[in-house]
Amino acid sequence: MNPSPATPLPPPRDCPLSRYLHIVSGTWVPRIIWFLRFGPRRFGDLRRDLEGISPKVLTAKLRALEQENLVVRRVIPSSPPQVEYSLSQRGQAFDPVFQAMETVAAELERMAARDRARP
Repeated sequence: MNPSPATPLPPPRDCPLSRYLHIVSGTWVPRIIWFLRFGPRRFGDLRRDLEGISPKVLTAKLRALEQENLVVRRVIPSSPPQVEYSLSQRGQAFDPVFQAMETVAAELERMAARDRARP
């Protein structure tokens, strides 16, 4: 009889990882952060980047990210006024996470291609 593996302990209640995973795991949020990694974007640009997102949802997500100090909102004085969003220093801290996800995704694609090539 094989012994069952030990049950891992849950993260502590005050674990900062849990807080940030909750923030960035919502619908649309990883993609918003993805596009903002490459530099400031205006609201309309983000809407085009995120095909299918409604203006109401995008506004809510950006406000939530701004409230968590992950995104900076800047009003551009023009006629009409425009708004630009960028990652704050805290938001930029997610860049290694996205780089790691890209690496893992590329490896998974290589593995899938090998599996498809097998007879």
